[in-house]
Amino acid sequence: MSWPRSVGASTTRGPRLGERATPLRLKLLVAFGLATLVAVLVPRGGDGATPPIGTLLLAGVLIGVVTVGALLWGVRSDLGLPAKVAVYAGGYNALIVLVKFVLAPDGFYDVNRDVQLTGLLTVGDNEGAVLTGALVFGLYLAAYVVVYRLCRRGLPAFSGEPERLRRGLLAVLGGALLLSAAGGSVLVFLVLPVLISGSALEYLEFVFTSGASLLIALALAGAVTLAALAFRSVAERAAVVGDAAVLISFFWLGLYFLALYHALWVVYVLILTSVWPLRAVVPK
Repeated sequence: MSWPRSVGASTTRGPRLGERATPLRLKLLVAFGLATLVAVLVPRGGDGATPPIGTLLLAGVLIGVVTVGALLWGVRSDLGLPAKVAVYAGGYNALIVLVKFVLAPDGFYDVNRDVQLTGLLTVGDNEGAVLTGALVFGLYLAAYVVVYRLCRRGLPAFSGEPERLRRGLLAVLGGALLLSAAGGSVLVFLVLPVLISGSALEYLEFVFTSGASLLIALALAGAVTLAALAFRSVAERAAVVGDAAVLISFFWLGLYFLALYHALWVVYVLILTSVWPLRAVVPK
C-alpha cells in the first residue's frame, strides 16, 4: 500500500534517531551538563528567606537557552524537520522550563512562607525530591502521550509503530520506578504511596494554590497547544512520505528532554532548599 504524497513533497524517508544518535546525544550531554552547572551555581549567590525572583529568572533563562538551543539544533540538523516544527518544539519546551524552574519554585516558596510543610518527606529531602520528580514526570508523560495520540489520530497506521512505542514507554516507566527505589531505600519503595502523598501532592498543592498558579496554568496550556501543533506537523509529514521514523524519533526526542528536565529539577530544587530552607513541621 502506498501513501498519498503532495505535489513536490520529498519522498525521502525521515532520519531515524539511531542513525544520527552520536551527534544528537553529544548535544544533549553538553546542553544538560551546562544546565546542571547553572542549576548548581546560580542559586548559591542568593540571600534572604526565599529565592529572589531575579535569581530564579536568571537560572531559568540560562537553562532555557542551552537546552532549548540544543533542541532546536537537533530538530533541524539531526531530524531534518522544518523550521516551524523547531519553533513549536522550542516554544513548548521553553514554557516547560519557565514553569519548572521559575514559576513553580516561586509559587511554592510563596505559600511556604505562610504554610508549613507537614508531609513525612519534603522536596528538601533527597528521597522526597526524587519521588516528587518521578510523580510530576509521570503527569507530564501522561499528557505528552495523550497529545501525541490525539494528533496522530486520523492518520494512516504505520507498521510497527504502536509496538515500538509500547516497549519504549514500558522501559521508561520501569526506569522511573528503579530511580524512585534508588532515591531512597527498599522501605521507601514499599511505602511509596504514603510518601508520595506527603511530598509530591503537597508540592503540587502549594504550587497550584500560589499567586503564580494562573500563570502556571496558562503556560502549561500554551505548552500543550504548541506540542500539539508540533506533533501534528510532524505526523502529516510522516504520512506524506509513508514512514513513521521521523515521527517516532521526534516523539522520543521530546520525551528525552522531558525526562532530563525532571532529573535536572531534582538537582535544582535540592540546591534551592539547601540555600533557602523550607518551613516544615518537624515530626516528634
